[in-house]
Amino acid sequence: MNILGIDASNKGVLIVLKKDDSIYYKENFEKNSGSYIISMINSVLKENYICTDDIDLFGCTIGPGSFTGIRISIASIQGLLFRKKKKVVPLISTDLLYSSYNTNNNSSQQIAILKRARVDAAYVNIFENNKSTFGPELVHVDDLTVLLKKDTILLGEESLYFKEKLNLDNRVEIANISPESFVNYIEKNRELSVLPEDLKVLYLQKPLAVENFEKKNNVNINKDIYN
Repeated sequence: MNILGIDASNKGVLIVLKKDDSIYYKENFEKNSGSYIISMINSVLKENYICTDDIDLFGCTIGPGSFTGIRISIASIQGLLFRKKKKVVPLISTDLLYSSYNTNNNSSQQIAILKRARVDAAYVNIFENNKSTFGPELVHVDDLTVLLKKDTILLGEESLYFKEKLNLDNRVEIANISPESFVNYIEKNRELSVLPEDLKVLYLQKPLAVENFEKKNNVNINKDIYN
């Protein structure tokens, strides 16, 4: 099975291609790296003598994470697959990171992934015994110390920010999404695949621009309008 995955929920962009039994990938951590998504996809396909018609299954992260990166990646894959009878697996970025980490560590200990949301909040997803037991949800920083156990492992680079900010004693493990675990995760969750036009951003909070508009005009906007 040929698989193509896109992740732009973090600082950069990761494009992964599985062609037959081989895996190829490209990364970009430049500023505004999201604008390179299409060119990166074209490049990895061209270098491996394959086209989108030859891809059996696609995957794309929908959140939580960078609003801009996620929206650009969804728009890119929707444009790439316009009028094509292809399906895309919507991926939760925190679940994907946990899966990548646990493939090598197989830990039964409680693990929490914290991602920066706004100054006073974090996106939190907690796992235990290979299952998500909380989230992903938006949590105020004041509630993090109550939510986390003392022996909970904090996973990911962004978790280090909260450890230092709140003086947490929890151990931090730095982990990244591996290309191999990325495509395996897409294949494993193929039953969740949707048509490209049905891809939706996982909004755990309203975009700041929407909140400001609501306050200014004293209205409440349904998320289906801005998704």
